[in-house]
Amino acid sequence: MENNQYYYDAYFEFIKYADEKISELEKAHRKHISCIKGCSFCCMETTVLPIEFYSILSVLKEKNDTPRFTKNSCSLLYGSACQIYPLRPLICRTHGLALAYGDDDDPRNKNIFFCELNFKHKTPKFNASNSLDMDELNIELVRLNENFLKSFGEDLPDRIPLSKLSEYL
Repeated sequence: MENNQYYYDAYFEFIKYADEKISELEKAHRKHISCIKGCSFCCMETTVLPIEFYSILSVLKEKNDTPRFTKNSCSLLYGSACQIYPLRPLICRTHGLALAYGDDDDPRNKNIFFCELNFKHKTPKFNASNSLDMDELNIELVRLNENFLKSFGEDLPDRIPLSKLSEYL
């Protein structure tokens, strides 16, 4: 796992890039977003790509940090707060925002999804400048994952439940 630091660094650079885009959208939609610290409405047990799982695991091990695993909707929630918030995977970072996904029949035609708690009073007209293109981010994340899998040296599942972190810490 240690010899994969190059891939972990690449993953966290990607997360930094995604966070910049996310921050811009959070500022643009601040008055329409109800999510605040402690909101865990969208949080649920999820699976992540191996690059996400092992990157998060590497930092937790490096910091000798073992979250308290719970029986909540997400095993990493404690007191309605994410115990790995700075390390949370892409899916968790995008909760609540206006997310654009290409239509299966025509990927150029984007469908917008967002948390039902947000944009209650006035839904803006969404476009490329005020929504997050998840196809773009997911394509890059899958590319990072494919490169990581080639280097890992053993077969890994397509997705790994975040709750499995408890087995490795």
